[in-house]
Amino acid sequence: MVRALVIINPRITGIALIGATEDPNERIPVVRLDGSSERTPLRSLGDGAVRILHIILAMVNAKDGVLLLDEAENGLHWSVQQQLWKIIFHLSKALNIQVFATTHSKDCIAGFQEAWQENPEEGAFFRLDADPEVGARVTPYSLKTLGNALESQVEMR
Repeated sequence: MVRALVIINPRITGIALIGATEDPNERIPVVRLDGSSERTPLRSLGDGAVRILHIILAMVNAKDGVLLLDEAENGLHWSVQQQLWKIIFHLSKALNIQVFATTHSKDCIAGFQEAWQENPEEGAFFRLDADPEVGARVTPYSLKTLGNALESQVEMR
């Protein structure tokens, strides 16, 4: 989990859940930052850190199953997209999860494509378009086709 959160802040060295109130079921995530002995609430590091934690926890809970990830890029800076996808590829294989993700972000798609290149047997990309006759038209992309579409700025979202 720390490895994933380091994407957002490389100073993170640990994470824990602590009691925030008298309710023993209510806990908040806190992190340790390199060079500090204080615990820092994860939320203070921004929405990206919280989003990555939510994705990781969702993946752990989906072990041996399916995870639906809507708008995968929400709350995340474009520069961390590839690293996030590497973690998703790694955890999906380790936890035996089939991940279905949606996005409208070219940065997210580019990050996915880069991670997919490292795991060519582990990914797939499909474009969905509305079709009044059948509801949706599905267009599959190969790794090469997706790379070419990104390089030539073709609309694939």
